[in-house]
Amino acid sequence: MQTLAKQLTRQLSYDVRELTHDDEDQIYDLQKQYQAYFDLFLDHKLTKREAVSDLDEVASEAAAAQKHYLGLFKGDKLVATIDLTIDYPLPQLVWLGQFFVDKTVVSTAEQSQILNQVLTVLKELTAVQVQLLVLKADQAGLDFYDQAQFERLSETRTQVGKTFMDAIIYQKTL
Repeated sequence: MQTLAKQLTRQLSYDVRELTHDDEDQIYDLQKQYQAYFDLFLDHKLTKREAVSDLDEVASEAAAAQKHYLGLFKGDKLVATIDLTIDYPLPQLVWLGQFFVDKTVVSTAEQSQILNQVLTVLKELTAVQVQLLVLKADQAGLDFYDQAQFERLSETRTQVGKTFMDAIIYQKTL
């Protein structure tokens, strides 16, 4: 969905494009800022291979064409990543995977603004709901999506690596 990246570029003060393996170093550098998050389920420092795995991973029962792993750039610098799966797990529903920002460049207020613009564009492209999963142990994630007025839909257990963890599924109607 090239239109998603193009529309986001028009509405945000960033250049938005699909991430590729050429972006691996920048993806890794950005995600290393989130070691505290990865410490919730990794017993080691985040590796580059783990950081870039989202480039190739597609949700079960989703087609590769539904997945959009987008990078937001200021000049040549990657300042945010957002992983979206369109029409998943149902038509007109978007699954939001990882959403990371470079904390040295993007404030929490700007992170919220980016999310709101993404939601606006998704609605324009006929999505009606966005869902995501946040680990219960990820207090910063819980706080962010509560403040972004996502509704706590249900609680579940999810497997992260070899560990099962409690999580909350959030939903927002667009």
